[in-house]
Amino acid sequence: MDSSKLSTILYSNKLDVKKFEHLLSNNDQGYKFFWLEAILKLIAQNRQVFTFEDVIDEMIVGAWRMVTHYHLRLGHTVNGNAENFLEHAIRILYECSKEDVGNKSPSKDRLLFLIQKYQDNLMDDKLHLTDYVPYRLIKPFVEKEGKDYIDRKNYGRFIAYLNAFTKVNHEFFYDITDAENPLKRRVRLNEEWVNFILQNYAVIMGWLRFNKALFIQDRNPGVPGVMYKVAPETEEKRKSLKNARELWIATVDVTGRPLYEIYTGNELSIDEFDLDHFVPRSYVSNDELWNLTPMAKKLNSSKNNKLPERRYIKDFVEYNYYLYSLIFANGNKDQAAILKHYFDRCENQHLNAIWATEKLYIPGNTKEQFGNILEENLSLVYDSAKLQEYEEWVI
Repeated sequence: MDSSKLSTILYSNKLDVKKFEHLLSNNDQGYKFFWLEAILKLIAQNRQVFTFEDVIDEMIVGAWRMVTHYHLRLGHTVNGNAENFLEHAIRILYECSKEDVGNKSPSKDRLLFLIQKYQDNLMDDKLHLTDYVPYRLIKPFVEKEGKDYIDRKNYGRFIAYLNAFTKVNHEFFYDITDAENPLKRRVRLNEEWVNFILQNYAVIMGWLRFNKALFIQDRNPGVPGVMYKVAPETEEKRKSLKNARELWIATVDVTGRPLYEIYTGNELSIDEFDLDHFVPRSYVSNDELWNLTPMAKKLNSSKNNKLPERRYIKDFVEYNYYLYSLIFANGNKDQAAILKHYFDRCENQHLNAIWATEKLYIPGNTKEQFGNILEENLSLVYDSAKLQEYEEWVI
C-alpha cells in the first residue's frame, strides 16, 4: 500500500476522494500541508466555519515545536533567513516571547495567547499566508474559470465565483465568505466532507503527515528522525533510560569509584543524576549509549535542548572510554562479567548504530582506537546539529 496515496485506501460513493487527494499537489513551500492539517484539527473541535486567521493561528501552533525545538526548516532560505512565511512568523514569535516562556514548551492555550500578544509583529507574515494557499488548496475542485481567477490573484472575483459554484456543486470542499480584512475571511466547510473526514480522521491525518514528513525531509537533508518530528501535538515519547542508567550505577557498585560530571568535574550521587544526551535528543531522535553521559539533574535542566561547547567532546570521549574499558579491557574478569551483563541489557534500546556495534563496542580497541572512532562519529553529528542552528550551551 502506498501511504502517499489516499484514494487507494478510502472510498466514498458520494464524494470525489481523488480531488481531495490532489489538494496537496504543487506544494512548493509546504503551506498546503499545514493549512489542511489546521483545518482537520478545527474540524475535530466540531468547527465547520472559521476565519483565515483561525487557521493560520492553528498552523503556527502546529509547526511551533518543529521549528523551535527540532530546528527544522519548512521551506527555502536565503542567506540563512527563512523565506517561508510560516517559519518566519514562528521565529519572530519565538524571539518576542523568550522571556514569556523561558525554557519551557508552551501549551497550545499559551501559544494562542502569545500570538495575540505579539499580533503586530506577526501581521506581515500572517497576511502573506492569506495570499495564496486558501484559494490554491481547492483548485482541484474548481473548473477552468475558477482556476484562472486564482492564477491572476483576483480573489474577490474568485470568492463570488466560488459562492455561485457551490450552490450547484454540493460536493465542494469549502467556500469562502469575503471580508475587507483578508484575515477575517471565513471558510465554510461542506457538511458531507466534514462527516467523511471525521469518519476517516486517523487515516487522513496519517496520509497528510506522511506526505508532510517527505516534504520536510527534502528541506532538511541529513537530519535524522524527521518522521517522528512532524506530529508536535504528540511530541516524542521519550523512552526510559533505565538500562543505561543501571549500567553506569553498576560501575560504581563494582569499582567503588563515584560517577563524575564531564562539564564540571563534580562527583555525582547515584541516587540523583540524569543521563545527558551530549547532542540533544531532539536532533538525534535516539538514546544511543555513545551519546550519553552522567550529569547533575539541575545542570541537565539548564542545558536543556542546547549543544555543549565543542571542547567537551574530548572529555566526553575519555569518560566513555572509561566505561568501555571496564567492560571490554578489564583485568578483573568478575567485574567485567557483571558489567557485560548490564551492557547486554542495553542492546535493544541503546545499541543500534552499526558503526557503534561493529567498530566501537567490541573487544580489542585501544584507548586511541576507541577515541578516534567515537570522536569522529560524534563530531559529525555535533557539526550537523550546529548547522541546524542548535544554540550553544554555556555553563
